[in-house]
Amino acid sequence: MSDVLKSDPVIYVVPAEGLTLPLPDGKPWPAGGAWAERDEYVRRRLADGDLVLAEPPAEPESAEVPAEPEPVADAPAEVEAAAEPATKRRRS
Repeated sequence: MSDVLKSDPVIYVVPAEGLTLPLPDGKPWPAGGAWAERDEYVRRRLADGDLVLAEPPAEPESAEVPAEPEPVADAPAEVEAAAEPATKRRRS
């Protein structure tokens, strides 16, 4: 465990069984774990046994890189006119 803590700036940790912990921002730590920076907060929680190093969940095999979106054709004149700034303003 200590080798991982010394070499990786970001680690995957889960709360120890039966514990509910806050993330540094105050939100609850996910029971399934989360990626965390190896900062003082996380190191202290690991040393106390409140957090445990874990293997991150496997990425789904069907995760494919989406294709490049097709370029958008020229916009109609109404859309172009709406995008132009108003030159005259009405007074209230």
